[in-house]
Amino acid sequence: MALETFMQILANGLVRGGVYILVALGLTLVMSIMNIVNFAHGQFYMLGAFVLYYLSVLYHVNFVVAIVAAMVIVGLFGMLVERLTFRHVRGQLLQGLIVAISLAWLLETGAHLIFGPDEKGVAAPIPGKVSFLGAVISNDKITLVVVCALLTVGLSLLVFMTKFGRAMRAVAQDEEAALMLGISVNRVSSLAFGLGCAIAAAAGGLIAPILFVSPFMGMEMLIKALAVIILGGMGSFGGVVLGGFLLGFVESFGLTYLGYGANLISFAIIVLVLLIRPEGFFGHS
Repeated sequence: MALETFMQILANGLVRGGVYILVALGLTLVMSIMNIVNFAHGQFYMLGAFVLYYLSVLYHVNFVVAIVAAMVIVGLFGMLVERLTFRHVRGQLLQGLIVAISLAWLLETGAHLIFGPDEKGVAAPIPGKVSFLGAVISNDKITLVVVCALLTVGLSLLVFMTKFGRAMRAVAQDEEAALMLGISVNRVSSLAFGLGCAIAAAAGGLIAPILFVSPFMGMEMLIKALAVIILGGMGSFGGVVLGGFLLGFVESFGLTYLGYGANLISFAIIVLVLLIRPEGFFGHS
């Protein structure tokens, strides 16, 4: 393999992996604290992309401001959704699954009706591209990787270095014990759900200039996020980062040599991990 080809695969893998990590971290946060697999998580990613599109394209809001606004708007909407739906089925796997699937269908159908079926494009916030060791990467992709890294580090610091983070981890480990310590489980769950949705919205907004914005973009991303969590191990932030980059690089390599057959390689690896180490790379057996 030529160096130029390898570097291009590496660069494309970083872009894919960065998005997968952000979405998977938000999903992991919700799963760990609420014990619910939020199958509507991809739709919050999609909503973030649409908020970014309308703010930046139609109202000419600065791209960075639009990203922050998308996180706030979708995060607050997520908190409302948690209060009206998921709070009533927290800890109930089957009921939560039914609510999540129904919500995913409702949000996707609603987006289709409100925003229309046509794909929408967003101009690159920083035009141009950079060449490094033969690899060519656009400035909007570099922006995506940098912001994804900053958000990942920021979320990790929040979870592991702050009082709110300790409260979230306490609720995730033992809800009853957290209640006895005076922690408001409902408040923590609501904020954690909103935070997870906000992180997904950021990923959707960042990917908007690279891909088209569509009401149907959420389901594929949800599957990729679940794959990352399976690879890395449930509840492990480090595992999510490793799993995200692994999936991103494998898909980048596969797309270079196999086209859309790359998905077959990705899920073959997932099957192997489930057979050899079901708890994932960093999960506890």
